[in-house]
Amino acid sequence: MTQPDRSSLTIEESSIRVQTTFDEAKTKRYLRSYIFDDVTDGAHIAALIYTPRTTDAFLSGTTTQRAYNLMKKHVEGPIKQYDIISLMPDLLVSEDLPFAQASFDELNYEFIEETLRRVKETNGVVLCGWGSPGRLMHHLPAYEKLFDQYADILYCSGITSKGEPNHLRLTVDDSPMITYPDMKLKAKKLKRK
Repeated sequence: MTQPDRSSLTIEESSIRVQTTFDEAKTKRYLRSYIFDDVTDGAHIAALIYTPRTTDAFLSGTTTQRAYNLMKKHVEGPIKQYDIISLMPDLLVSEDLPFAQASFDELNYEFIEETLRRVKETNGVVLCGWGSPGRLMHHLPAYEKLFDQYADILYCSGITSKGEPNHLRLTVDDSPMITYPDMKLKAKKLKRK
């Protein structure tokens, strides 16, 4: 067997920095950012989830990658930064965050607002994927005005039976990108049933 000729191959290197923003006690994880250092000018995208887990640093790599691949199809040019941010920053010790632990967090609200602003400024998109956690229904009114302001960049890959965005784990590379206004319209129809 002869060896293939590798003389015409080139190696291209790229660098991805990962930054995670915690509170001092590391009981809340506000933001995880993947920053593509080799991209000088590109879009900012984000995935908006319910709450991070202690075991997998927000999401599994597969879920993160599938969401990234889907959003990449809906922006022009390269991606400079990919943020994963939670509506409730409390770290999950188990799958069911106790009712008393999940509470509206003003600092987290500021992180979400800042992320949405940066995404919009760079013509990026945000993939909402928080599922239908019961506790969220108590806090969503605080976010509704903000989400309405940024409705043109908010999408989901499906809608739950309660009218909320499907959990990000259900996203695949060819999922539909449903607009936030369409999701709200469907949610109203589901609530009338």
